[in-house]
Amino acid sequence: MQEANILFTIHFICYWFMVILYDIDSLIILSNSVKNSLKNQILCTLPMCHLFFYNYTIEYNNFQSILGLLVLIITGDIYFYISHRPMHTKLLWKFHKTHHQGNICVSKSLDADLFEHLVGNLGSFAVGILLFQYYGFIFNIYVLYLWSAITTISVCISHSNSKCYLDNNVHLLHHKLLKYNFGTGFYIIDRVCNSHKS
Repeated sequence: MQEANILFTIHFICYWFMVILYDIDSLIILSNSVKNSLKNQILCTLPMCHLFFYNYTIEYNNFQSILGLLVLIITGDIYFYISHRPMHTKLLWKFHKTHHQGNICVSKSLDADLFEHLVGNLGSFAVGILLFQYYGFIFNIYVLYLWSAITTISVCISHSNSKCYLDNNVHLLHHKLLKYNFGTGFYIIDRVCNSHKS
């Protein structure tokens, strides 16, 4: 399926461009993060892109669907909080601890257990799209490609350890303190649940 391969390629290029841009000086030290990220992309993200488009109608005309990006950002934030916070419990920490080992850097953004990558990372990308689909609204394919680039670059920026001027250090505090800023983007649920710290 061409659309699935394009979606994956956009994600793949954005991610590795950000890794090279911000982590190039320490790639050898970060080899485990790099290997885990590549494993997650090949074994999980690529097949899930194909599975996604197997069940999703391709739309080329609905250009006003770009207005739905704000809803995708909000639903992604809410979903990521809901899937991420439990990863910090004793029961699920074993799936998440890899992500918190070592220094925070761009290559850590996808350094996760396969289960966590599927449920947390890919789930937060897809939840808004699937919610819209449930109500009969299909996103333009180019908006989906843009959403892939936005989410990939955003998660990389949040793991740039202040190397990127767009990084506001909110997620860096999560890695340092482990009890704040479980969401992403606007940190809506963190603000509601009093777990936001800036």
